[in-house]
Amino acid sequence: MLCRVSSAPEFAILRIVVETKHIRIHWNNRQRRHRLNLAYFRRKVTSALRHLPEIRRTRLPLELGIVFVSPQESGRLHQAHLQDPLPADVLAFPHGEIVVCPAVAASLCRGHGLTLREELLTYILHGILHLAGFRDSTPAGAATMRRMQNRLRKITNSPRG
Repeated sequence: MLCRVSSAPEFAILRIVVETKHIRIHWNNRQRRHRLNLAYFRRKVTSALRHLPEIRRTRLPLELGIVFVSPQESGRLHQAHLQDPLPADVLAFPHGEIVVCPAVAASLCRGHGLTLREELLTYILHGILHLAGFRDSTPAGAATMRRMQNRLRKITNSPRG
């Protein structure tokens, strides 16, 4: 697997070559409340994608968009797509966009025993797993998804991850 990173002020593209499939990741921070280290997330997501089972990696769209938004924007999207006006922690759309709300993560991370960036990484991984075909709509599916999410988090935190 090869990795190439190019960056611009608030936009970075990560190309991950998985055999013959190129996955391009666009990063966009559209919120201002929380400072984010996009380089950290790029490293962690690259590692997670390397360790995602191949059969699941092939289900991912060729382009992913990971967008950090304000609670207001998250609430608008949540209402428009799931008829819930409250800000969502993460929303994943079939065309490959993963929308993450750092303000929601900040309000929940302590209760989960995580730092803000660990909580945000968990949301990004959760969105990627949805796009890779994992479903959490049943207890068994949720348990499988949670195990894979935890496995990827552990791998990305290892010295070799």
